[in-house]
Amino acid sequence: MPVLIVDQCFIYKYKKFCILLTIFFGVLTTPLWGQQAQLSSETKVSLITASPGNELYTIFGHTALRLVDPVSNIDHTYNYGTFDFDTNGFYRKFTLGNLQYFLSVNKFENAKKAYLNDGRIITEQRLNLTENQTKRLYDFLENNARPENRYYSYEFFYDNCTTRVYEALKAVAGDSIHFQEPQNSAKNSFRQFINPYLESVSWVKFGINLLLGTPADRNPSESETLFLPDLLKEGFSHARIQQADTSLALVSEQRFYAPQKRSVISPASVSPTLTFWFLLITSLLAGFFYRTNQTFWFWFDRLLFGIIGLIGVLIFTLWLLSSYPSTKWNWNIVWSAPALPAFIFSFTGRKRLSENYKVFLVLYAAILLLFLLSWSFIPQQIPSAILPLLFLLGFRSIKKQSESVNQERVNVL
Repeated sequence: MPVLIVDQCFIYKYKKFCILLTIFFGVLTTPLWGQQAQLSSETKVSLITASPGNELYTIFGHTALRLVDPVSNIDHTYNYGTFDFDTNGFYRKFTLGNLQYFLSVNKFENAKKAYLNDGRIITEQRLNLTENQTKRLYDFLENNARPENRYYSYEFFYDNCTTRVYEALKAVAGDSIHFQEPQNSAKNSFRQFINPYLESVSWVKFGINLLLGTPADRNPSESETLFLPDLLKEGFSHARIQQADTSLALVSEQRFYAPQKRSVISPASVSPTLTFWFLLITSLLAGFFYRTNQTFWFWFDRLLFGIIGLIGVLIFTLWLLSSYPSTKWNWNIVWSAPALPAFIFSFTGRKRLSENYKVFLVLYAAILLLFLLSWSFIPQQIPSAILPLLFLLGFRSIKKQSESVNQERVNVL
């Protein structure tokens, strides 16, 4: 029975929590292995780039290599973005960066059909490689596809299906490939490179930006910018390759395969920003009309601090246990993590709160205020959608502390 595998290239797939971390490139495929054939001089190599699809795991597109030899009847697509959905502890391993990806080999027509059926445009760029470079690349890829060599540890920005393809080409072409245009003239960070792909999925964008730490705000070097399919495709379209004493365009020919109907992701009807501002305004109005309903506010605060506290726990877990460098040093832990003690202390009772808890609520409000005042100095791009949440957390912290003081006065009287 064949193994069910899915091609993935870039970021974040985590269906249970925010589907957010996620993000896969590719199609269903079955790996092909067989005796290595001898290539003819007619063999050609192409860079294959599939446009983003309408599923979250295809939102960044996909990169692969095509090797075709009409003499030997070879027409293979090499995909470095393959993983097994049936892996034990799949979600845990993916979240913590322990999920193994591997190189799979598929017939090009199968991959082409799958992409087009998903409404994705395929760009094929024929590469100007010498016969010797083509043979070396074939040997390199076939060796990588062996069961003992095909696995690697996937990483969002530094080691995915696109970077693996680029490294494979560098292994056979060396330093002969020269990019003619700056790869990051705008000095974008990793985060700024991926955000445009997430505009149509605002909740996923919010979740991803919430869980990525300071390393995601680093400006990548020129070679590091080639971590996205579109960026590698664009870089190759303006690159040249040195062949002996001759400099040639790296891409000798470019073809497009268009689907009958282009895939489109329908944007969310309500964005996180709108949702959280609505929550803040509604809470303020409810505080005016239902200010004496202690049972309502008791459960409202418990729910608010509980959810925010769990976000803090997730951020801390990814920081401490994940092997992804981009989830470390996350400043969002400053405002989210203290909500967990507030949630836990809420179980001490609503009529009598300890002195330490009242002091903690004041300190939490002070932390939120300092976070807001330091917003422009924090070396990390914080999602602006959290602003109403910060106001709401601060308001409820002060309100809860003042209510406990008033309750004590009533008990004294």
